[in-house]
Amino acid sequence: MANNKNKNVSFRREKFLAAWLEFAPDATFAGLTLAEFDEGSKESIQIRETMRAAQTKLAGLQLTRAKADDMLNEKLILIANSIRGTPEFGQDCELYRSLGFIPKSERKTGKVARKRPEVTAPADPPPNTAVA
Repeated sequence: MANNKNKNVSFRREKFLAAWLEFAPDATFAGLTLAEFDEGSKESIQIRETMRAAQTKLAGLQLTRAKADDMLNEKLILIANSIRGTPEFGQDCELYRSLGFIPKSERKTGKVARKRPEVTAPADPPPNTAVA
């Protein structure tokens, strides 16, 4: 069975069924007939199909969530812009800051201070290691 070690269990099931049907359809192995094995091993296949259906549904739900998130983000932007534009609130209020924005009074100017080059003392020359 070394050549089947990387195969999927459902593939191996199909291979067992085909070989059993072809070479020993009336034989009983491990106390099971071919029909009993076929019926008893369907649960794994059914669970895989249920999982595939769930993965498909999950992919659809993820797309739906992404669209809903985009719509919610647009609403959040509209509300933030409305708070900025409302005279009794504006860009410098507690509400605006509590929403995670930086109030106008706390913003930095954006100017970067000019840095002066550091003056360093000249390095001592290395000692002369030449032998006379």
